[in-house]
Amino acid sequence: MTQQLRKSAYAPLYDFIPAAGRPRLIADGLLWNRLPLPFDLNHVNMWLIEGANGFSIVDAGFNNELSTQSWDEVFSNVFAKKSVEKIFITHFHPDHLGLGGWLAVRTSMPLQMTAPEYGMAQWLTDENKAHELETLYRAYYIEAGINGETLESLMNRRFGYKKIVSPIPSTYVEVKPGDVVRLGDRDWKIIDGYGHSPQHASLYSEADKIFIAGDMILPDISPNISLFPDSFQSRNPVAAYLETLNRLRDTVPDDVLVLPSHGAPFRGLHQRAGELIVHHERRLEKLRDVLKSGGPMTAIDAARGLFSHRSIDRAHDMFFALGETLAHLVYDFNEGRIKKDGSMYSLT
Repeated sequence: MTQQLRKSAYAPLYDFIPAAGRPRLIADGLLWNRLPLPFDLNHVNMWLIEGANGFSIVDAGFNNELSTQSWDEVFSNVFAKKSVEKIFITHFHPDHLGLGGWLAVRTSMPLQMTAPEYGMAQWLTDENKAHELETLYRAYYIEAGINGETLESLMNRRFGYKKIVSPIPSTYVEVKPGDVVRLGDRDWKIIDGYGHSPQHASLYSEADKIFIAGDMILPDISPNISLFPDSFQSRNPVAAYLETLNRLRDTVPDDVLVLPSHGAPFRGLHQRAGELIVHHERRLEKLRDVLKSGGPMTAIDAARGLFSHRSIDRAHDMFFALGETLAHLVYDFNEGRIKKDGSMYSLT
């Protein structure tokens, strides 16, 4: 669930945070770019990778005027002598893909991303899919126990995706898990991740021990792991995310420099992956306590119990809280700990 960053448990590796539009060098040929977000989570990180012939951009930022102004500064200062030669997008969320189309037009470079992420972005912005989208999400919210003005507010939010991303390019360069892509003068292996988005693509440079984590591993918050009613994403997101975390610990060394999309670069990949696993185990335990104390309940009632420590009345907060609650309900349903009768959930 989107939230403000807590005080990091990981020692800062640098004595600075880049100002918007002013990327800072953190390793040879690697710059940290940070743009503001108009949410509680108030920033997103991007990475500029310099090569002999130009720069590669990893992620595009949110589609608003402040972000485009910040990119203008980057083009004037950083890209003045070397142009952009590649644009890589980790996943479809608007703080990552939001200005992807805008950058593609400005640089005449195609976006590189996985097919499920590109497909999800197209589906959410295709006018011909609007009726399908409305039907799926209206049924999803009604079954969860939501109606009236709250229902309409949530529906408007789902339809708002196409308003906060620049037009999705009609073509793109597909990348696949396990592929090795050349960004800058480094080879990067694509590490796929699930639970947060359809097929999130992180990047691992074995030679330099750098891991561009995207949203898969964040140092200070947990990525949102939600169940949504589309065919692009996992039908058991919590299980998919836990599998991703365990696979990362098996395939990416612990001593890499981790470059997350939110928060600051850090070291300690395996420790953080373990902390995130424990986080979801505790969330599952709390959800069982909510169901035990409240008896059969709808998903939205379970969400109010699970997130009793904060208000979820705003559409933005309810959207994430409900999605996360459903993801954890589905996990325990598949584990045989929870049963579902119509729209009501209870312990077995």
